[in-house]
Amino acid sequence: MTDNSSKKSDWKRRYRLFKQQEDRQEFDGWEIEDFIKHVFELRQEVTELQDQVDSLKAQPKQESKPEKPERELKVEDFKQDWPYSTKFVFLLTLENKPLTSREIHDHLLKLDKQYQFYNDPKGTLSVYLRAVVKSGRIKSVKLPGIKEKLFVMPEWVDSENNLKPTYQNTINLF
Repeated sequence: MTDNSSKKSDWKRRYRLFKQQEDRQEFDGWEIEDFIKHVFELRQEVTELQDQVDSLKAQPKQESKPEKPERELKVEDFKQDWPYSTKFVFLLTLENKPLTSREIHDHLLKLDKQYQFYNDPKGTLSVYLRAVVKSGRIKSVKLPGIKEKLFVMPEWVDSENNLKPTYQNTINLF
């Protein structure tokens, strides 16, 4: 049991050191004035984003079919510092179709620098997926005759957790 806990703490330590080193590189050569200026810029961005959120909340809600975002997402938009819940939502939105854990795993191996540092990336992915599904940020759907669960956006399923027809056509059953 202690061997297993030491493995867990070992990858956590390696990841923490890697992340700290990566984060510090961003600020190499910054003076205190640079930090202060950056904080003010971030505050301004937060205010502008809050104004956008407030204006969107004020608009009447419309029932409509899934729309593509105004700006098409690209793989290059992926951010390393996102939490895994956001990474999952990004991948689902990018692909605009239900994904299996295997497909999510393959995407993360290509896009996420930190993902490869886990001793058991697939096991870790399973834990994260369960937690994000439990939080409601994404949903899992089990189709009859298919071994793996599909992970989907909540708006892609109906009230009975059945995949909407629009997204059923995007599943490759073979």
